[in-house]
Amino acid sequence: MEQKYRVECNYGSRYFDCAAKAFEYYKQKKSLNMDVEIWLVTYIRNDSGYATRQELLDYSSSNMPKC
Repeated sequence: MEQKYRVECNYGSRYFDCAAKAFEYYKQKKSLNMDVEIWLVTYIRNDSGYATRQELLDYSSSNMPKC
C-alpha cells in the first residue's frame, strides 16, 4: 500500500509524499483565493494491478454559491 497527497488547483494537480508539504501548498493556494482541494490517495496492489482509493481531506472555493 502506498499513499500520496494530491493538491488540485485550477485544473492542475500536484502530488506529495509528505503531508506537511502538501498542506503547506494547499494553504498557500487557499490564501490566494484559488479553488483548491487536497486528497489522500491510497494505491493498493492486487492481482490485476492496482486499486485506488481517494479521500477528500479539505477544499476551498471562491466560486461556491453562498446560502
